Amino acid sequence: MNPQEISIPVPWGHIAAKTWGHNSDARVLCLHGIQDNCGTFDKLIPLLLPGFYYVCMDTPGHGRSSHYPPGFRITMECYAVAVKRVVDHLQWDRFKCIGHSIGGMIASLFTSLYPEHVASLVMIDSAGPVPLFPQDTVKWMRTVCDHLLVIERKAASGSPPLYTREQAIDLLMTKRPSKLTRSSAEVLIERSLIERPGGYVFSMDQRLKMLYNQLFSPIQFAAVVDSIQCPVLQLRASDNPRQKNPDVKLSRKMYKSNPNVRVVKVNGNHDVHLNHPERIADLINKFLLFERSKI
Repeated sequence: MNPQEISIPVPWGHIAAKTWGHNSDARVLCLHGIQDNCGTFDKLIPLLLPGFYYVCMDTPGHGRSSHYPPGFRITMECYAVAVKRVVDHLQWDRFKCIGHSIGGMIASLFTSLYPEHVASLVMIDSAGPVPLFPQDTVKWMRTVCDHLLVIERKAASGSPPLYTREQAIDLLMTKRPSKLTRSSAEVLIERSLIERPGGYVFSMDQRLKMLYNQLFSPIQFAAVVDSIQCPVLQLRASDNPRQKNPDVKLSRKMYKSNPNVRVVKVNGNHDVHLNHPERIADLINKFLLFERSKI
């Protein structure tokens, strides 16, 4: 399968995407993680079954997609609406979905809101968004409001730093909590940089560094998860320190309470799909073809 580039118009610009396969085949939408881009699936999709049309989108502010207009915090709802714009443009009615990290969170929220669209969902090391307890609401809201203003002031105060391509790869490898192999970093960097005189700058919207919690209380979050009606395969990486976070444990417990969700633990870190795609490809292939009970 040779990938092709497409562009979907939206009111603030465009959403870029990479496609694999033929548009007459069964449809699969792929959503990447925070501060990543659709290149995150470049190693996985060649290992997945032919006969599917894989559309991997750069969510707004990532990769080659336009940034949202300035002045507001980007929420999970913003991303869910962006997905709806994409599938409406493609004129898709039913499709399967694969999401990594926050991409899985976006996909699960979208699936709750638009269950008529999603036939099945694969979540790769993803379980949130993490519920927010009501007593923490004011503190959390103050934090994100202040953070937005800090990011805006910093962006307005000067030009973004310039890097060589090799420096950008090194930065990506050293700053990422879950370690990327160099070949994985090289894949992501292809859609992460914009050339400028004297070097490159990162293309991502700086607001992506902010907290992205949707302000769901545990009760609200449980209602969202309970609304997921399609089969869900949750692939959980064995080497992820965040698994011990009490909020993450609560989120994952809620998903386990939904009988449509099957959890499978896989050997690897948060970026197992990029570092070692062969470890999850067969699981996803079986899930794409069969009912959850047949995995």
